Amino acid sequence: MAFTFRWLVRLATALIVIAIAIIALAYYFASRSLPEYSGIREVTGITAPVEIVRDNANVPHIFGQTNDDVFFALGFAHAQDRMWQMTVLRRTAQGRLSELFGDRTLGIDEVMRRFDLYPLAVSSVDAQTDDTKLALKAYANGVNAWLSAVNAGSRGRGAPEMWLFNHPIAPWQPADSIAILKLMALDLTSNLSDEVLRARTSLVLDTDRVKDILPDDPTSALAALPAYASLVPDVPSFTPNMRLAYDPLSPIKPRGLSGASNAWAASAARSATGSTLLANDPHLGLTAPSIWYLARLELESGGVIGGTIPGMPMVLSGRSDSVGWALTSAYVDDQDIFIEEVNPDNPAEYRGPDGWVPFRTRDSIITVKDAPAVTLNLRWTANGPVMPRGQFDLGTITPAGHVATVAWTALSGRDTSMSAAMEITKSRSVEDAITAGRDYIAPALNLTLADRNRVAMKVIGALPARDIAHQSQGRLPSFGYVPENRWLGRFPYDENPVFLDPEGGI
Repeated sequence: MAFTFRWLVRLATALIVIAIAIIALAYYFASRSLPEYSGIREVTGITAPVEIVRDNANVPHIFGQTNDDVFFALGFAHAQDRMWQMTVLRRTAQGRLSELFGDRTLGIDEVMRRFDLYPLAVSSVDAQTDDTKLALKAYANGVNAWLSAVNAGSRGRGAPEMWLFNHPIAPWQPADSIAILKLMALDLTSNLSDEVLRARTSLVLDTDRVKDILPDDPTSALAALPAYASLVPDVPSFTPNMRLAYDPLSPIKPRGLSGASNAWAASAARSATGSTLLANDPHLGLTAPSIWYLARLELESGGVIGGTIPGMPMVLSGRSDSVGWALTSAYVDDQDIFIEEVNPDNPAEYRGPDGWVPFRTRDSIITVKDAPAVTLNLRWTANGPVMPRGQFDLGTITPAGHVATVAWTALSGRDTSMSAAMEITKSRSVEDAITAGRDYIAPALNLTLADRNRVAMKVIGALPARDIAHQSQGRLPSFGYVPENRWLGRFPYDENPVFLDPEGGI
């Protein structure tokens, strides 16, 4: 008995010692990756000393001599606190998650490669205003200054998560910030899933029942929708779901989880303060850390404070001393599904309005951790990229011999949304902010505004213009070779809905 007891004591002691050693080792490695907020750092890339003061809630207040210095410091602060988050967002937009997570994220990478968001972001850099280009470059330099500090100061991997997913971090580029904004556009749309659901429902129910379950626009703007089978024949009425299993790392949420945000503004006449009031609840899916990052920037045009997203050098929802701006998703119909007929004698061609047309193609290689690389053949038509049948359940509404493509306003290589958002933060009045939103493309948003005297709301974002003869007005998938189904361009910005000084003051 004594022998057994002694060995139990020894075993327990050994386990305690091992546990303490593991905890101490974990603390050491984690602490080597956590930022130090006090002290002075010498960096290259700024013109004068910059001060980052963190309050009791760890919100950075950034003071600098020039705008570029302030944006540099914001990039540095974002990287200090959220480098892992920024890395994952960038990899998601690039379609490179599988380099870290293996086969699990291969489906996500495939759909991101087919949307081609990152190359579109790269080509959009040249479309930005000069001020925005400077801000993007300064911000990227700030991020890279933190990465240099990590390397020079033996700061571990720069983020605790990097100990688990050890992989080189490429320097930050201006295109990375634009790509994250495009990723946000994908996160805030649900049109594709809605179109598929409406099409599948119309295959098994009569028109009146479909309208009861999935109501049409209640105004007189939309004619009664035809049955999907009358638009695209030879689609089976019942097809098992083909969608890929949902993964929390995916920016494409299952239908029903798109949610909505809240905003309201009250005029001076409705406020006890004698001035206007503005509130915003831009809630997105629960994540750890939150997608939002509060920060104050003292710019040459004045101070702004509010919610930023790590990876982008701007305050998306916030206020200055003159204007407050709030964002909610507009959920406009800015995506359409087109059913494209493939030439049965030449699969490299699809049917256009005037005959067979070659797909535009490019190969793309996905590197997969602990597995062979996967080569994708990316294809585009005049309407947009060809999407995999397993995404959005597209295979259930695509007849044999056809593929589904997606038209989407965010698929622009001249996307000026970043510049428009930057200009909104410089606005001095409601009118200035509405004017600044003119060049905004995606994601479409309801911009709620308040200055000292006025309140307003304006839908910002590109709204596709459709032919009045479009077979479904974009509410159902339709054949891409029918000329009337193709987009005519965008509605003029001035036709986007606006409420200025609303009656009642709310």
